[in-house]
Amino acid sequence: MLYRLIAQSTPAWKSLSNKADSDNENFYKNYLFPVIGIIALLSFVGILLSSQVLNVQLALKTVIKQLFVYGGGFYLISHLVSEYLFPRFELEKDRYLSERFIGYASSLLYVLVMVTAFFPDLFMLLVIFTFYIVWVGATHYLKIKEEQIVQFTVIAGMMIILTPALIDLIVGKLMPGMNK
Repeated sequence: MLYRLIAQSTPAWKSLSNKADSDNENFYKNYLFPVIGIIALLSFVGILLSSQVLNVQLALKTVIKQLFVYGGGFYLISHLVSEYLFPRFELEKDRYLSERFIGYASSLLYVLVMVTAFFPDLFMLLVIFTFYIVWVGATHYLKIKEEQIVQFTVIAGMMIILTPALIDLIVGKLMPGMNK
């Protein structure tokens, strides 16, 4: 699904909207948790390979930080979208729908985090594509009204991109030992 959301966004979102799967357990077990686990694993390996000295402590700190930033960021964004954006765009508050939407809409961001564990300079190249994935998801999965798509896409896209960065900044300020 991760590949389909990035390479074939429209068919992937249409397929997801046709499933009408309200069971989040499958979403967590088969998509979200493995993706966040891979982010943590690749961050660990990336730190070990990029350091001139084998620094397992730094690698473990990075893993903990990545799990907190992307796992916690996912739940925070999902809550904000369900509680504040959905009502604003005439959708019922639905935590489970919001979680699936944010999880799938964050696909490119997750892939970027995986890739930037080894190639840090690529992050800004593809961050804009996240807005496209959100737009297609808002259109075909959430079925946001056409006149509200742009506004929803900008707000949700900014939340998806900036919330993990904000959490990372806060964690860095509160726990300076977690910084590289």
